[in-house]
Amino acid sequence: MSSAESEILAKEIFNVDPQITHLGLIDLEGNVLLDQSSAANAPMEPNADRIKFYHQLDERRNSREYFDEPYGKTDYIHVIREKMQQVVLYLPKLTVYLTLEKSITPDEIKITAQKIKLIDSDIMKSGI
Repeated sequence: MSSAESEILAKEIFNVDPQITHLGLIDLEGNVLLDQSSAANAPMEPNADRIKFYHQLDERRNSREYFDEPYGKTDYIHVIREKMQQVVLYLPKLTVYLTLEKSITPDEIKITAQKIKLIDSDIMKSGI
């Protein structure tokens, strides 16, 4: 996925829900394709800690995929923290990491995850 494609996908994802505060796109090798805050007009260069975190997300994806056959694929991971919520989506060609406002409900998280999967599907079909 090119930088321009990543930025198009990021814009579409941010448009899904105004409560998304941060977005990371990681390829299947654990490389950061895009790291962006909703408050920023453009992606930023991730610091060493964030790069390490994204690599750990990739390792977790690989660990979970080991259990796809016996248990089924992971739809998304939702983590509730004291100050925010985190969501990780496993799309066919990349991993999406989101931070969201604390106020969003689990049902709203599910709807947001489903909308993002539809965006990815549409982009893949159109060949962007």
